[in-house]
Amino acid sequence: MSLIAGNLAVVQRLIDGKQMAWCVFAGAAAHLYGTRRPIQDVDLIVLPGQLSTVVQLLQSSGKSVQFDGQRIIWRGIKIFDDMVVRRDGTTFPLTLDAPMQAHLRKMSLLGAPVMVMSPEDVVAHKLLQDRNSSHGKYDLADVEGIIRRQSLDIDYLRERITLMRAERQLTDRLRALGVAI
Repeated sequence: MSLIAGNLAVVQRLIDGKQMAWCVFAGAAAHLYGTRRPIQDVDLIVLPGQLSTVVQLLQSSGKSVQFDGQRIIWRGIKIFDDMVVRRDGTTFPLTLDAPMQAHLRKMSLLGAPVMVMSPEDVVAHKLLQDRNSSHGKYDLADVEGIIRRQSLDIDYLRERITLMRAERQLTDRLRALGVAI
């Protein structure tokens, strides 16, 4: 874990040095909100169109990164600028937009003070992805853990689901989990 912590600190220092907006999301965020599954990697999101800038920052610091145009992978850190979910021919947009930025929380992850996506954003994203352990993912378990341990801002959750155009896909699923929006 200390290797990922050190790598997170490197990325944080570089991105913060350029005063770029970013946050932690996915499993590491779910971990901070109550899911106690071990952290395998740390997923970050930056503003749309900023991945090439992050690649340049890392490379100018002597870091060799993998970049496929959609994400950066470097030593346990994955960086995205778009978390769009595509399911059954439908696209559900999700980026580090203004509402998401307004709901970020400063938390400590692996010893580093980082901005973390709100639990509402994590719940909406993971519930829509709906991957299970056969995919090596634990989206529903993460959602259930967050719902058990966090007081959700229902108004913002409703707003996020509307922004994602996922009302039909998520309203009944959330109700089944005890969250009425």
